[in-house]
Amino acid sequence: MEKIGQVLLDDTLYPGKDLYTDGAIEDEMLEIARNYREEEWNQVIAERASWPILYHFSHIRENILGWLPFTGEENVLEIGSGCGAVTGALCKKAKQVTCIELSRKRSQINAWRHRDCDNLKILMGNFQDVEKTLTEKYDYITLIGVFEYGEAYIQSETPYVDFLKIISKHLKPNGKIVLAIENRLGLKYWAGCTEDHFGTLFEGLEGYPTTKGVKTFSRKEFLQILSDAGNLHAEWYYPFPDYKLPMTVYSDRRLPLKGELNRLETNYDRLRLQLFQESSVYDTLLANEMYPDFANSFLLLISKEKMETGTVYAKFSNERAPEFSIITEICENNKKEKVVRKVPADTRAEAHVRNLTKIEEELSGFYGREGLKLNSCRTEADGVALEYLSGETLEACLDSLLERGRNEELEKLLFTYIDKVRRIHSGEIFFKTPEFIEVFGDVPLEENYRCSGISNIDLVPANILLQDSEVSVIDYEWTFRFPVPCNFILYRMIHYYLESDGKRAVLREFDFYKKAGISEEELEIYAEMERNFQKYMEGKHVPLRSMYDEVSPGKVDVPAYYERIRAAFALRRLQVFYDRGSDFSEADSDVYPMAGSGLDLCIAVPGDVRRLRLDPGEAAGGLILKKLTFENGKEAVFTSNGFPMGADRYYFGGGDPQFVLENLPENAGKLHIEIEVMKETEAQDAFWKSFSRIASEKDQEIQRLHRQIHEMENTKAWKLYRSIKKK
Repeated sequence: MEKIGQVLLDDTLYPGKDLYTDGAIEDEMLEIARNYREEEWNQVIAERASWPILYHFSHIRENILGWLPFTGEENVLEIGSGCGAVTGALCKKAKQVTCIELSRKRSQINAWRHRDCDNLKILMGNFQDVEKTLTEKYDYITLIGVFEYGEAYIQSETPYVDFLKIISKHLKPNGKIVLAIENRLGLKYWAGCTEDHFGTLFEGLEGYPTTKGVKTFSRKEFLQILSDAGNLHAEWYYPFPDYKLPMTVYSDRRLPLKGELNRLETNYDRLRLQLFQESSVYDTLLANEMYPDFANSFLLLISKEKMETGTVYAKFSNERAPEFSIITEICENNKKEKVVRKVPADTRAEAHVRNLTKIEEELSGFYGREGLKLNSCRTEADGVALEYLSGETLEACLDSLLERGRNEELEKLLFTYIDKVRRIHSGEIFFKTPEFIEVFGDVPLEENYRCSGISNIDLVPANILLQDSEVSVIDYEWTFRFPVPCNFILYRMIHYYLESDGKRAVLREFDFYKKAGISEEELEIYAEMERNFQKYMEGKHVPLRSMYDEVSPGKVDVPAYYERIRAAFALRRLQVFYDRGSDFSEADSDVYPMAGSGLDLCIAVPGDVRRLRLDPGEAAGGLILKKLTFENGKEAVFTSNGFPMGADRYYFGGGDPQFVLENLPENAGKLHIEIEVMKETEAQDAFWKSFSRIASEKDQEIQRLHRQIHEMENTKAWKLYRSIKKK
């Protein structure tokens, strides 16, 4: 037995050494767990810009369980607790939490980070050994990112089925298994994300042809596993963008709405391809009722008897300062009646949540004059409850018109509501207050703009719900009781519609800002106000989206790359530049046609030309310089901006290939040029072989230098030099 703070670690069944490890990064994580408190982890993640640190310590990991309706009396078993990424969520909500974890190092990390929890016990050892000693029954048993390793946990011919059979024996009569896992057919994999466990493209989609030991499953495959495990029942939830870093949890009883799925930065761990615009494909899947089959992740609540959880949807707004962090839930009772609940994600946000009832009262009067209704809000014990309204958001209506190419109608509909908002929020003359400066900064605004005494800045199309006979504002969280320019509210209406989804980029040419009466100067001011507002809302918290560029290797935009190559091939030509003493210029150049396969021609070199530059097109790719000789048979001397691959082959990864001939011979006469365009697959294959060879040679050279340095440091002369230097 070992105790770290209030946490008990039981190593009775520990095998004596850690059978798996991620290496030195675990030592760094143990250092963080010991030396930093939970409220400091976000800053540590931002400073170290490391995927493993982000993955194990981000509070977003806890969102996968943070919405579950615990009473505080539950007894929970967490299988495969790892470094405790979600353990804290359970300790905050349950009466007793028992973890099973094979690694001592990871168990210590978990214990240190939750050392103040007096309801946590960690059992170290192999699951099959520990499971035999369990005597209690549990309300919840969690498998978060664990089930896919079933072959390692259970040695049998049907390990995944047997895993569930064994676990279900430890449930109380109304207990549930909470299982989170990637969907083998998740849309992100089709779009170019690598398989999460192996880092290879399309591995799961192709049925794991080159790997073993870890498996994820499709929805259909999972249904069969549940059936074979004893006709277990499951409620299906769909964490988005995935279960690792979920910001929204959907369910079969509340699937995503059109236009909602537009957060696509999931590849913090590895480089990914981007083969298509996922948000548009999601809309297609939703329209064809196929989303559950292609969701990136599954979250299953598995039970022996069919039961339904009251929460059907949860959205986390906790990438903010603690005083603004909230959870929005849609709950359903036995009569299938729904209600929207907003609860604080942090106790410091209680005042922010309860303020919504007062805002509704204050806004309802003058919104009603423009035919806008606010969904009613009432105070509850742990937050507020809002009326659940059905309908289609203005954003979805605009997108429908966009898809059908009815852009003029789209503009007319958008400006119908822009005009309404203008009339609502322009009854007074704006002036800057200290409160305004605190939130939006001391921006250079003249005090002649129109405003209103109370300002709801979040009247974006996604928050305006169109019903058969009514129009409702469904979210008014960001309402301020001081003047804010009406044009800033209009700016946000336009900005958050145009910029939140790439498929709307085509609408930028319509110049909605100018038509709304927003000048170029105002646009710069409002952009600064928005940045300041985001800083105010975030406080000291650093959100994931701000870490993406630092942590993620990024994306390869395949359609854009393909289009550049296709267009360049279609327009390929040879342009010859002449330097007669004043460098190269467009004015002094000749253009020759060039076929897709290359060219073979002779050109005359004027006698006063000092240098030549040959630009064979703009396309990235490979070229073979088969001939570059003068009429006297002498080969031309040249330099190139391409990567030399041997055998006169060059690769131009950035496009714009060039061959520059310096020090032309006198009376050069004619120049014979023969260039062959390499097939793209052949060119890339040759490039990577050459690159790997050169990299290997460089690595060997570095190792040789290290050996020389090591040998030198061991000489008597070097040791004498170091001792003199110290003195």
